[in-house]
Amino acid sequence: MNYNADSLPPIKLIPLNAETASLSGRTASTRPPTDIRWVKVLEFLRSNNLAPNSRKLYERELKRFLAWSELHYHELRPRHLALYKEYLRDEIRTDVGKPLSKSSINAGIAALKSFFKWMSYTYPEIIATNPTLGIKLEKVPLPPAQSLTPEQMEQVWSALELLGETKQRDTALVHILSHGLRAGEVVQLNVGSFDGKLLFLPDTKTNEPRLVPLRKESREVLAEYLLTRSHQREVLNSDFPLMISHHAS
Repeated sequence: MNYNADSLPPIKLIPLNAETASLSGRTASTRPPTDIRWVKVLEFLRSNNLAPNSRKLYERELKRFLAWSELHYHELRPRHLALYKEYLRDEIRTDVGKPLSKSSINAGIAALKSFFKWMSYTYPEIIATNPTLGIKLEKVPLPPAQSLTPEQMEQVWSALELLGETKQRDTALVHILSHGLRAGEVVQLNVGSFDGKLLFLPDTKTNEPRLVPLRKESREVLAEYLLTRSHQREVLNSDFPLMISHHAS
């Protein structure tokens, strides 16, 4: 069969530029590929029973770390985390231009410690050794007691032994207060604020989140109090109050 030039359909040029090319009426996407590292962060956030404020802080701090480093997780070493801690201390500024407080630096490092502990446990084939091991938190001195003398505190501890139903809760409460927390901060604490070692305070009078390391005895007392509540068939969701009232409503 013979064809002449007039019978051939017109030639249509299809641009190969991704910004202008279209296929079946659909414009090619220019969205950057998803950072596979962030996928693991989202999995971590979903797998942990974090309180909303804690989740927000963890997400913010992990996002900041991934923006600072382009290394994949298996490439990270303790020296990289030490450099990142220096970056938080020396280069990051608050909204009013001030350096981060030690408590804010600790919040960032604690988020990384929690995430990489989870990563090394969940994906040992990716991270054989937790790179945050050996990275220490900044030392934040406890605020001095402003109202009770050591002798008065001894009287408080002695009085706790005379309590009945509320003894365990009140003992845990006094342990928390002995670390310099204000009453208004304590009532905002929920179960997700305690990770077994630290108390996370999202809202403080300085408008900065704060991490409060608990003494060993205080950690054990608080953990035992929560365990007792669990044995009483209370479901301890992360957003439930850390301290519950024993007064009848």
